[in-house]
Amino acid sequence: MTLPVCPPTRTPNPQGKGVVPILNDWSQLQPVVAGPKHAAEFLRDYAISSLILNAKFGFKPVVGNIYYLYAGQEGWTLSLISSGEWGQNSPGEFLASCRLRADMTWEMNVEAPREGCDALLRARDFIQDFVDVLAEQDSISSHLPFYQSSLPYYQRMLGTALASSLKTSLPASGDSVKALMAAQSSPRLDSNYLLCARASGANVLQGRPSQTA
Repeated sequence: MTLPVCPPTRTPNPQGKGVVPILNDWSQLQPVVAGPKHAAEFLRDYAISSLILNAKFGFKPVVGNIYYLYAGQEGWTLSLISSGEWGQNSPGEFLASCRLRADMTWEMNVEAPREGCDALLRARDFIQDFVDVLAEQDSISSHLPFYQSSLPYYQRMLGTALASSLKTSLPASGDSVKALMAAQSSPRLDSNYLLCARASGANVLQGRPSQTA
């Protein structure tokens, strides 16, 4: 079972791009990976990136730029427009600002949301479901989202880039999901910890987020 990153759409390439534009896009989405990550950092990057790629968007994200994640009635939306700029036409309840990193994983800054707000509850549910599905798998790399043909174009390209990044940055514990879970310094796979703003590394599952650039 492959972990879903986005619901199916009508066509695998709705933008109707030819071969050359696809190759150009792919060349710009090659992950720059420093090496293996700590188990908790790997898990959080995988979970948060999957949540963001589950959103609807029709633009090509650029490394380092800030985007905005909303929870609407029909699902998640990643937008170029901040919550203060939307007014009454917002695509949903604002959850977080998001940034694509050079290694094609995403970071998400949840800016002190109201406890019990719908967007936060839905994000927690997504993360918890993600962790539950991951825990049932034996191999990490065999379920990474390499070329999911049912995805929209940019989600498909970014999903493949994410899969390549994660395969390259597998923790020292290797390809085993059981080993990944066991390598946590604290085996709390609670969605609250994985959603901590700007959290990374081993502290993310202990609720003590470290500050990262």
